[in-house]
Amino acid sequence: MKKKTVSRILVTVAALAMLTAMLGGCSGKGENTVTSEPVVVLEPQSANNPGAASEPAPEVEDATKSGRADGERFDDTIILEGMEETVHYEHAISFPVGVELDYDYESFKRNTEPERITFVSLYDDEEKPENYLEITFSTESAESVIASESEALSKDYEILTSERELTNAGTCTRIEASVIKGTNDMADQIVVVYVIPAEDGCRIAKAHYAIEAAEGFGHRFNYMLDTLYVLKRS
Repeated sequence: MKKKTVSRILVTVAALAMLTAMLGGCSGKGENTVTSEPVVVLEPQSANNPGAASEPAPEVEDATKSGRADGERFDDTIILEGMEETVHYEHAISFPVGVELDYDYESFKRNTEPERITFVSLYDDEEKPENYLEITFSTESAESVIASESEALSKDYEILTSERELTNAGTCTRIEASVIKGTNDMADQIVVVYVIPAEDGCRIAKAHYAIEAAEGFGHRFNYMLDTLYVLKRS
C-alpha cells in the first residue's frame, strides 16, 4: 500500500510541474511568448578551403528546343514529286555548332565534327560525295557572311539571292548557285547556301546535289532544314 501511495504522489507532482511550466509560458493577454537563441546562418565553404565561400556552379549546356534526344528515331511523312513518302528520321544535336535537326537515316549518314555536322548520301562515295548537307557556324554577322559567300560563289556561278522562312529557325537568306557564270547552262553540281541569323553570329547550311538529283535531294534537304532549331553553342 505504501509503494502505491508514493507512486501516485510522484505522478501528481509531475503533472503539477508540467501545468506550472505551461502557465508560466503565457503572458497576461493569453498569448504564448516564445524565446529562442539567435540563429546563425553559415556561408557554404569550399571542401579544399574551409574559410572560403563556395564558387558558383558551372553553366549547364543550353537545353534543346525540340524536346527530342540525340539519336531519337521516329517516322514522318513528306511530299516528293507530288507523292507522299514515309521517312524514318533520327534526331541530331550538335552543341558545338549550335543546331539540332532531323535527318532520314535510311538515306544519309551523319558525320559530327567539332566545327561542322554533315549528312552524306549513303549512295555516294564518302570521300567524294555529290549529295550532302553541311552545317557550320560563324561568329560574324549574317550580313557579313552573306556578302562573303555571295562573292565566293559569284566567281563561278550566276547567283540568285532570296529570303526563305524556315519552320523552326525563322527567316534566313538563301543563295542559290545553279547557273554557270556567263552562260545560261545549268551546272552539274548545284550549291544552295542558307545563312541563318543567331545571337552569337549565324549558322551556315550548304546543300550540295547533282543537277539530276535536284527533285529528290533538293527537296529532302529543304524538309531537313525546316526541322532545324538554332541552339546556344557550348
